[in-house]
Amino acid sequence: MTPHGIPTSTRRRLTSGLGRLTVALAVASLAVVATAPVARAAWPERPITILVPLPPGGPADAVARTVAQKLQERFGQPITVDNKPGALGLIAAEAGARARPDGYTIVMVSSGLVIQAATQPRNVRFDIHKDLQPITYAVRVPMVVAANPSAPFQSLRQLVEHAKAKPGGLSVGVSPGLGGSAHLTLIRMKLGFGLDVVPVPYKGSAPAIQALLANEVPVIIDTLAGASSLINDGKIRALATLTEAPTVSHPTIPTIAGAGFAGYDLDTWNGFMVPGGTPANIVALLHKEITAALNLPDVKARILAIGLEVATNTPEQFAERLASGVQLWSKVVKDSGLTFE
Repeated sequence: MTPHGIPTSTRRRLTSGLGRLTVALAVASLAVVATAPVARAAWPERPITILVPLPPGGPADAVARTVAQKLQERFGQPITVDNKPGALGLIAAEAGARARPDGYTIVMVSSGLVIQAATQPRNVRFDIHKDLQPITYAVRVPMVVAANPSAPFQSLRQLVEHAKAKPGGLSVGVSPGLGGSAHLTLIRMKLGFGLDVVPVPYKGSAPAIQALLANEVPVIIDTLAGASSLINDGKIRALATLTEAPTVSHPTIPTIAGAGFAGYDLDTWNGFMVPGGTPANIVALLHKEITAALNLPDVKARILAIGLEVATNTPEQFAERLASGVQLWSKVVKDSGLTFE
């Protein structure tokens, strides 16, 4: 007998049974652990950087900082904006293309990157289709053909007729400079309409508009954002926007198609990309959160107030736009014989 009055033989059987039960439970526990999915740390685990190809304070920078603020609220991680201006956006884009493909570097790019790849490919030291992965367009940047009120044309069609009647006699201001979207759009119009006009380059909206107001040039192609207040005040005349559909901010300005020239709209935009090879689940998450942030009513209103329009799309649509843009502008350069050496 044991001290507790239990027969020794019975105690041995109980002890043996408990031992077997303990072993069985341990084996079962190990089996559960072995078959359970391994828990992964949530992404992001550390700060994210957004590279911006322009100096602080401009419209594109404002968009990037707005998105950074919203992502920080959603992810609970610091989101910093790193401005890397220069080389028409190539400095920031190349830094993004060379970054680790882990989602912690996002780069804002513009349609100027497509133009650079098409017109000066030797300056683009990476593959825009492979080394960068699209997330989404962020905004469209509407362009406008605007004239001095004293100019002898009231519409885009009249401008074309005027230019045809006086070959080489019409100067057109283009911003920002030769090789940019405004200049190449003018070249495309010259080819398509059979025009002989003279492009006059300006470094930005401000000098281009001042030249227009001073009647140094009778017409310019520039961003609608830069010209908006003067259009509203009647100090310059908007002939047409280079957009497919009427703009939200100025729906009464004819589009280029509405002015009688379908197929000559200009797709100018800013968008977000990550390094090529970034995991698909991170790309999907960034797409979801960035598009959600940009389409918040207060964000859309804030962006519209600075002359831009929210225009999100899918990574696939973005990639298609890149490819078609390079194809379009490569053809324009080839057909026109332009060189940028």
